[in-house]
Parts: sequence; C-alpha cells; structure tokens
Amino acid sequence: MPARFALALCALALSGCSRMGDYAAVVRANGLHDRGLYQEAVAAYLGVRSGSFGPTVDYDLANVYARLGEAEAAAALYERSRAGGESGLRADSLFNQGIVLYEKGRFEDSWRAFRSALASAREAGLSDSSDFVLDGRRNLELAWRAWQKTSLAPPQTIAPSKRGAETGDEAELRFLRRLETGRWRPGVKNSPEAGGDDY
Repeated sequence: MPARFALALCALALSGCSRMGDYAAVVRANGLHDRGLYQEAVAAYLGVRSGSFGPTVDYDLANVYARLGEAEAAAALYERSRAGGESGLRADSLFNQGIVLYEKGRFEDSWRAFRSALASAREAGLSDSSDFVLDGRRNLELAWRAWQKTSLAPPQTIAPSKRGAETGDEAELRFLRRLETGRWRPGVKNSPEAGGDDY
C-alpha cells in the first residue's frame, strides 16, 4: 500500500512539474515579447503544451503574430482564444483584433470587433469608466469615422427612405460622445438665475 501511495504521489508531482514548466515558458515568452524579441517569443509560446494555458497562450501568440504583421495568423488565434476563454479574454481578443483590422484598412470589420469587445467587457463586469471601455469607445468611433470616409455608399445613404432618420449606430455614437465630453449631464437643468441674458 505505501508503494502505491508513493507512486501516486510521484505521478502527481511530475504532472505538476510539467505544468510549472509550461508556466515558466509562458512567463519567459511574455518577457521576450515585452522586449521586442518576437521570433524568440513565438518559439517559446509554441514550446508550451497544447492543453496547458490554451486560450491564454493563443491570445499571447496572436499578439506576437500581430506585431510581426501576420494578420491572418493572428486572426485565427484570436478566434481560438475567444472560443475557449472567459468574457474578459474575449473582450481583450476582440479589442486587439479590432486594432489589427484597423491597421489593415478593414474599418467596417474593425468597428464590428470593437463593438463586440465592448459587449464582452459588459459581460465581464467592467464599468463604463474603466480604461478598457473608454479606449474601446474611442476606437469604435475612430473605426466608424474611417469607415464613413472610405465607404463609397455610407450606410445612411444606401436607402433613400432613411435619409432624414438617424440610424441606431449613429445615435449610439452621438450619445457616447456627449457622455465623454460632458456636454450632456443627466438630471442637470440650466437655471435662469445663473447668468441672466447673454448678448
């Protein structure tokens, strides 16, 4: 009986060691990425066992591929990390993919990625004042404007019947701009006593 217990304990320790080795490889790869040694970081990430830290390694590897200009490889890995990760990792993945798409001039796809990233951030419980959400809103608006500039037929002019009406996306962007700039504050009314007539 003690021999079986010792054998089981050794097997447990060895499985923990391999996970610790994978963790060390991820930490090493993150350091290489931070120092700009992207090729070495790719090799380190690829050295991690496939089942260990799966979605996180896919996300980190996608970031490296994006830095190397390999947008297609990065997109596939961002997709894989979203499929297996929690809502926070999904939000980060969509946000970074939006940046890659924007840099490639795919503004409509970038806008959709940023919009989905903001929805995932809401699922993850991030507040509207968090840096992630504020950056996501700014990037959403930049992608929208770039999409509008490059589009031959912007969405509001495709259907003549909607020409005078504001679409839901435009209303959302206008609302977000007003909230961020502070030009509109809910519940605050202009008081006539504040300054009198202004000529």
